[in-house]
Amino acid sequence: MLRHMQKRMASALAIAALFVGAADVAKAGGTTAGTTISNTATVNYSVNAVAQPAITSAAADFVVDRKIDLTLTRVPASYVNVTPATNGVIAFTIVNTSNAPLNFALAAANNPTDPFGGTDNFDPTTTNVFVDANGNGTYEPATDTATVVDTLAPDQAPLTLFVVSAIPGGQAGGSIAAVTLTAAAHETTANGGALVTQSAGADVAATMQTVFADGAGATDLVRDGAYSQTGAFLVQGATVAVVKTETVISDPINGVTNPKHIPGAIVQYQVTVTNSASGPSALPATSVSVTDVMPANVTFQPDTYAVGSGINLGGAPQTNATGDDQGQFSANTVTVTIPSLAPGASEVITFRVAVN
Repeated sequence: MLRHMQKRMASALAIAALFVGAADVAKAGGTTAGTTISNTATVNYSVNAVAQPAITSAAADFVVDRKIDLTLTRVPASYVNVTPATNGVIAFTIVNTSNAPLNFALAAANNPTDPFGGTDNFDPTTTNVFVDANGNGTYEPATDTATVVDTLAPDQAPLTLFVVSAIPGGQAGGSIAAVTLTAAAHETTANGGALVTQSAGADVAATMQTVFADGAGATDLVRDGAYSQTGAFLVQGATVAVVKTETVISDPINGVTNPKHIPGAIVQYQVTVTNSASGPSALPATSVSVTDVMPANVTFQPDTYAVGSGINLGGAPQTNATGDDQGQFSANTVTVTIPSLAPGASEVITFRVAVN
């Protein structure tokens, strides 16, 4: 009889467990935190083969504790290519794999370690984090203005976050800046929004307690209620340099033999503009404009290469007039435009002046 009663009790408990498990099988983090699970045992028995009223135990209740976990994923598989003097955007997605809704505070910081094996060698001017407001996965400055994740449910689809960094103007092509995003679990706004803390001490069955279950991220520790992930910007650009030299050509006493810089001497200026960018991140420098204001006590020589042509660009004489070619002399200033300067290319500009 006792063995029969034990079997019936075991069967009843197994069925109850199946119902409890099935209720939350689809939830990302399991049964919702704060849920009260109540269970009773029932005993059926007979006396002299006569069935007696069933006996039911008092309920054994406990509250499901809160498991804190999250996943933060970098969307691009490699570098995000950027242009100097623009904003670069790295996208991440966050998933709340806890068993309770949470808020998440977001913070971005420069990281000296490139996650793709290169060398981090510059920092963005500013870096901010924004939440994708309309779920389209594209950063829109006028729309995506929230800087914290507000009430992310356990079963909610991945939410996109944007790390937006200002890339300095003039940054050399091939430069790398690594940036780490960290999301930290906070209470929902309705519960005060404070940083989530882990419960200490022994289990209290009637109380919802908190357990950190998150792994170690790029810069944070295991089971700290936060997770971090690192992305990196790769600058695509031109590395432009300019060098100016001068050579005395002649003077009124020595002519072209060992001329000196005396009044009346003719001096040639040479301006060399180079785009030294190389590799897959190199781009042409476009709309290059070289201006050179004549210093005091010299006079521009307008007919050096031909009548009305006092400027030479790469071996081609340029007129002093405005708008007919790439060179001009106006308002005591030599101006030369170069539509495009390819990576590894140089252009040489020369013109002459007389010492007053």
